[in-house]
Amino acid sequence: MELADLRRIRLHVQGLRELRAASAAGVVRDFVAVQSQEFVPAQWGLAMRVPAGRRPDLAAVTAALDRGEILRTHVLRPTWHFVDPADARWLMELSAERVHRANATYYRRTGVDGDAGARALDVVAATLAGGHRTRAELAAALEAAGLPSTGLGFTYVLMLAELERVAISGANVGKQRTYAAFDERVPVAPPKAREAALVELAARFIRSRGPVTDRDFAAWSGFTLGDTRRAFTMLAEEHGGPIATIEVDGATHWHDAEATAAATDAPRPPAGVVDLLQAYDEYIMGYAAPRTFLQPPGRGDPVHPEFPLHALMIDGVMVGRWAPVTSGRNAVVRLVPWRSFSAREERALEASVAEVERFLGVPVTVERETAAD
Repeated sequence: MELADLRRIRLHVQGLRELRAASAAGVVRDFVAVQSQEFVPAQWGLAMRVPAGRRPDLAAVTAALDRGEILRTHVLRPTWHFVDPADARWLMELSAERVHRANATYYRRTGVDGDAGARALDVVAATLAGGHRTRAELAAALEAAGLPSTGLGFTYVLMLAELERVAISGANVGKQRTYAAFDERVPVAPPKAREAALVELAARFIRSRGPVTDRDFAAWSGFTLGDTRRAFTMLAEEHGGPIATIEVDGATHWHDAEATAAATDAPRPPAGVVDLLQAYDEYIMGYAAPRTFLQPPGRGDPVHPEFPLHALMIDGVMVGRWAPVTSGRNAVVRLVPWRSFSAREERALEASVAEVERFLGVPVTVERETAAD
């Protein structure tokens, strides 16, 4: 398989060319976990995978978060993810130990390990028993108890509370995000054995992002290559189904053969399709660096984060940067193309910007730098 074929299949499997789900919550459910550092752009990443006729705007996605249909927490690696309520508990049980180990040095440095950490968890739990609380309200309760309530110390108290299944995202209060009691928002479920949970995670990762390498799964999930290879082997040998391997650029990739066949058989989209992806979109972050499938022709060095942060894509290849900047009742979409666009590409870009405008729900002005060909 060539890189062009890999891009085409991944775009299809990821819902950027074909139906992913009928709602933002459905997208999260299918992906298992969706990286979400940038809160509003991450919601756009969900919305753009819902068919245009049913595509939610920002207010609708935020409302789903408020209702708890989508939850946001630190899981897998020590970074923000959207998760489905039905998956939150077993994902946290599976990954908390590894994230705790990654955070251990910071727990010690910020004074939230040992007895102090246990007392902080008690304070957070007692505060959330009264309902959803803003960060400021949680900070005030911790300060009153003589515990870290500012800076990194406060950040790690909150992450500790998430990993220990004390706290998870709550409903917004105006523009302020809140925390809620974990058991209020996450249904009770029997624990999964570690091996079974890791295999399920691997299977759903392959189905929603394949073809993938073992390094892709290890980088995305935070688990070791040893864990990854055991899970992939068990998946192929013991669970059967359509999971298979294929060679791409000399590397073994795992994929769902049925999903790959559907992508291959689907009508080819016209050339020049523009995607305005958020920087941590799963089409980018679902795979290990250096992510050569993103590289434009003639560019050998890896694409590093820069301003504007987000990725301007044409036909699955990165051709520039973009950023949505909202201020009050208006927004600016900044475009930094790396090359000039054809007339077809310009029309596709205009349509994509219009979709961003509809999603944000405010008038958008475009600011564009001149491409340096």
